Order: sequence, then C-alpha cells, then structure tokens
Amino acid sequence: MRKIWQLFSSTVQGINTLLGYVAALLIVASTLVISFEVVSRYVLRAPHDWNLELNIFFLIASTFLAAAFTQMKRGHVGIEVLDGLLSPRWNRWRYAVSDVISLVFCITITYYIWKYFQQAWSGDWVSDSTWGPKVWIPYSFMGVGMTALCLQLLIQIIEDSFLQPTRISHDVMGE
Repeated sequence: MRKIWQLFSSTVQGINTLLGYVAALLIVASTLVISFEVVSRYVLRAPHDWNLELNIFFLIASTFLAAAFTQMKRGHVGIEVLDGLLSPRWNRWRYAVSDVISLVFCITITYYIWKYFQQAWSGDWVSDSTWGPKVWIPYSFMGVGMTALCLQLLIQIIEDSFLQPTRISHDVMGE
C-alpha cells in the first residue's frame, strides 16, 4: 500500500511541478503579449481589443496553475514568527490544522469552479468583450489548478500526519 501511495504522491508532485513551469511560461507569454500591445498601440498606432482579455486569461491560469507547486514548496504566506516561538510538536499541529482548514476551503472552491465550468461549457458562455472568447477556458485553468492544490494538500496532510511517525517522534524528542 505504501508503494502505491508513493507512486500517487510522486505523480501528483510531478504534475504540480509541471504546472508550475507552465505557469511561469504563461507569465512570460503575458509579458510578450502586453509588450506587443504597447508597441502596436503607441508605435504603430494600431490598437487591438483582444490583448487585455488574453492577458487576464494568462494571469488567471498562471495564478491557479502555480498554486499547488507553491504549496508543495510551502511557499504560501505563513506566520513564520510562530515557527521560532512554538515547539516542533506545536508547529506540526499548527501545520496540520491549517492544512485541513485549507483543504476544506479549497474543496469548496473547487466544487463551485467545476460547477461554473460545466455551466459555461454547456451554456456556450462567452465574455462580453468584442473579442468574445469562451469563458470555460479560464474556468478550466482554475479548476485544474484548484484540483491540483487539493491533491497537494491531501498529500501533505497524510504524509505529515500518518506516514512519517519516526521522523516526527525524533523531532519531538529533540534528536
């Protein structure tokens, strides 16, 4: 069973790493698109109506796709001052409680994102801009990113709470 879990965990973390790199590429693409718009608008005097919305899609996608990678590295905002004030045992409890609360919150958000994705897909929703792209596109990136974040939180909860008891007991004993 442990080998199956390790395969699942390493697969999810590999996907999260890939999503982190995709997010970085989307930020680079966003930079290029906005630079193109600036040159086109102010140098060539030929503005476009699709650039801003495409950049919004890129930034939504990069934000949500990078969330699980950031969580995997524990890079989200935390209260670091508590790390030094609390014992390792209390810090483990603090991380466990915050991960569980975060997972419940993220599962709720993920449910509604996929619900809106399904409605946008079946309802053929488009944005109100003159370009009019399908709005299921950003919802799909949001759903994939939040699903990956939920899986990452689940992995952290299980691995930190159940699969590494010897490491935790050594931390508590100060060894």
